[in-house]
Amino acid sequence: MTKKFALPLLSALPALLVSCQDTVDTSRYQRLGFNSYQQCAAYYRVQISQGLKNPCVRSGASSSGGGGSGGRFYGPYYTNSGSTTRYVGYDAGGNPASTGLSYDSKSGRYGSFKAGGTSRGGFTGSGRSSSRGGFGG
Repeated sequence: MTKKFALPLLSALPALLVSCQDTVDTSRYQRLGFNSYQQCAAYYRVQISQGLKNPCVRSGASSSGGGGSGGRFYGPYYTNSGSTTRYVGYDAGGNPASTGLSYDSKSGRYGSFKAGGTSRGGFTGSGRSSSRGGFGG
C-alpha cells in the first residue's frame, strides 16, 4: 500500500523566502532623477569608482541597467547625517541593494555598510553598521 502526501508548502517556499529577505527602509533616503542613464552615471562617477554598484535604475523598470533611451532614471538612494553620506544602489531586480557605500567628508574616506533592515513586521533589527560616510563629489 502506497500513501501519497501533498506538500503544498514546499511549492510556496521560494515566495516565503523572498518575503523574509531584508528590505531597505528607504523612508529616510532621497534620490535624484535624470533624463538618461548616462547623465545619472556621470553624476555619480566618483561613487561608482569607489565601489557603488548599480547606481542608476530606469523608472518603473524591473531591472537596473545602462543604455536605453526614453523614460526617467533615478540615481542611488542617499541620506546625509552630519559629515556622513550613505548611498544605496540597486539589485538586479531594481530594488534597493542590501549593501551601500558611505563617505565621511571629515576624513575623506569611503566605506561600505549593510543597508538592509526589515521594514516588514516581526523581524526587526537594523542592518545599519557604524561605518561612516558623506557626500563625495
